[in-house]
Order: sequence, then structure tokens, then C-alpha cells
Amino acid sequence: MAAGPRIPFSGILLVVFGGLFLADQLGALSFGSVFAKYWPALLILAGVLNLIERPGSLFAPIIMVTVGAALLLSNLGYLQFESVWRLWPLVLIAMGLNILYSNARGRSGKT
Repeated sequence: MAAGPRIPFSGILLVVFGGLFLADQLGALSFGSVFAKYWPALLILAGVLNLIERPGSLFAPIIMVTVGAALLLSNLGYLQFESVWRLWPLVLIAMGLNILYSNARGRSGKT
């Protein structure tokens, strides 16, 4: 028996919580202060789930985990938000490493 297509849980999680955040922004729902403080943990969870579901795809999940961790640390008072913006060149470095990694994998797969 053939298995059906796998639905990525991380994608569903992002769509559901995106809808909930939109409803909160439009005033239809209220999540309260606890959820407002810890929402970046969902971004971290989505990144980790994406890493598990697609281990070959590293760039997007690592960016999600990194941004989520920075936002969570900022919300908890361990990191000043201005400090986070000082680290934006890390995104350029990560993009470059992703291109180099993808290029090296592509060449090693060719005969």
C-alpha cells in the first residue's frame, strides 16, 4: 500500500499561528501577556521541526531558530534589541555558507 504525501507539521504550525497572530492584531482575539512574551519559542519549534522533517535543508530552519532565539532572549530581557540588529551580517554569512554548501553538494553528486 502506497503512503500518501507527508504534510510538514512545521508548515501547518506556521499557518495556524500566523492566523492566530493576525486575529490578535485585528482585535478579534487576545493572547495575553504570557503568549506575547514567549511567542518566539514557536519560531524556534518550527525551525527545529523543519530540520527534523527535511535534514538536507539547513538554511531556513537555522535562520528560524536563530531569529526566534534572539527575539525570545530580547523579550526575556537577556538581550537588548539593538544588539540583535548589530548581528545582521550573520545572515549574509549564513547565506554565503548555504550557497557554498549547496554548490559543493551539487558537484559531489554529479558524475
